[in-house]
Amino acid sequence: MTQQQVRGTADTVQEFFGRFGTGDLAGLAELFAEEAELVVAGAPIVPWTGRLVGRREVEGYFERFVAAVDTQLFDVERIAVDGEDAFVLGEFSHKVVSTGKTFSGPFTIRITVRDGLIQRYQTFEDSYAAAMAFGSD
Repeated sequence: MTQQQVRGTADTVQEFFGRFGTGDLAGLAELFAEEAELVVAGAPIVPWTGRLVGRREVEGYFERFVAAVDTQLFDVERIAVDGEDAFVLGEFSHKVVSTGKTFSGPFTIRITVRDGLIQRYQTFEDSYAAAMAFGSD
């Protein structure tokens, strides 16, 4: 992309959710910088938690995520942009494929965009509820 063609933060985040919503995982990965960092705190039993670095690792994250849950609800309520940072607020409900258990709640995602690409993606959600849904009673 030339400097004039570089997407801004808001456009990049909108494009991200558009591609995510249609299941375009390969196209989704293209929105991330080669050295992108993805951070999701939580228990190791949840297949998408941890700190990942690099576009290929990020693509693997989304592949594991969509394979592990059947999303019942994913509602983006608000996107606020402050320079290179976007903050996404919403609600979700996921059913874990392996256990049949559901977990839900609010989420926040911080997305940092530089030069039209996502540099950092960090999710904040109820990691305890996710771990319980993946675990056994």
